Amino acid sequence: MTQDIIELGRPNLAYAKLPIPPNSSCLMFLDACRDNDVALALQLAPDDVGVLTWGLNRAVEMDHLNLASQLLGVGARWDMHTVYKVSKSLDKIRWLVESGFDVNTNLHGAAVMLNIIVRHNDEVSIRYLLEQGADPNLGPPPDSTHRPLSRHPPVSNSGWTLNIAVANCTLEILNLLISYGINVSHGIPLHYAAGYGIPEHSRIPILDRLVGLGLDINAVDDAIKIGEFGQGQHGTPLQYALLWGRLEVCKWLLENGADPDKKSPWGRSARDDFKGQSDRHGPGISRPFLELLKDYDNSMLSQAGV
Repeated sequence: MTQDIIELGRPNLAYAKLPIPPNSSCLMFLDACRDNDVALALQLAPDDVGVLTWGLNRAVEMDHLNLASQLLGVGARWDMHTVYKVSKSLDKIRWLVESGFDVNTNLHGAAVMLNIIVRHNDEVSIRYLLEQGADPNLGPPPDSTHRPLSRHPPVSNSGWTLNIAVANCTLEILNLLISYGINVSHGIPLHYAAGYGIPEHSRIPILDRLVGLGLDINAVDDAIKIGEFGQGQHGTPLQYALLWGRLEVCKWLLENGADPDKKSPWGRSARDDFKGQSDRHGPGISRPFLELLKDYDNSMLSQAGV
């Protein structure tokens, strides 16, 4: 029997709700769950599934997994909060799965659990989910203009796990995902690796691996659609690296075939963006990027025998 909190008319896991305002018995129950007072928590356990689930999440948050299991036994159901609270701990992830949670459950926002776990760069937890049957290609649709996503199931060509992995995870994790069948042609992994967030480690080994798999180093980011008029899209991987100010990534991309004159669908090239650095940030910040472009141009002239 399912233990999911599913809102009426919605196919995805939702969030349990508390009565407003919560009564004194409800608050005592939640405190007992937080404090691992098993006897009192079970004595006060209400019939309201939402309150039971809030108690479950209090217990999970405080590592009281034995109590959490007993609460499931009296009617609590996991919800989105439960998934988030277990996501940073292999022991908690394993507890949830062993309690009957399907690793490919439809979550709020058309996501699945692996989409959340991959953000943490946790190879052991990612490997565990894959071993339990997690599909690395499931997730929100590439065209996120379909709203609301709470009513949209995950799709099998999402690219979400791939995009987040190349932006946050190690090369070993990327290779692990590849070994479990992730499709590197989904999403825009070169763009996310080149310029997205603030990674803990260099993205150049990731870029090298992706290019070695045959991805186009000059591809534009039209494999995703965030807004009706191209909002959130910037062009090529080189343009992403420029946007995030990654000088070494720009250098690597140019040395490995990136074309600074490739136009985005909106008519701008990386060369335009290089020059725009000076307008936005002033010469002190933009000079290294402009010098990099000059070196590239000189190299092209030299190769042409000019």
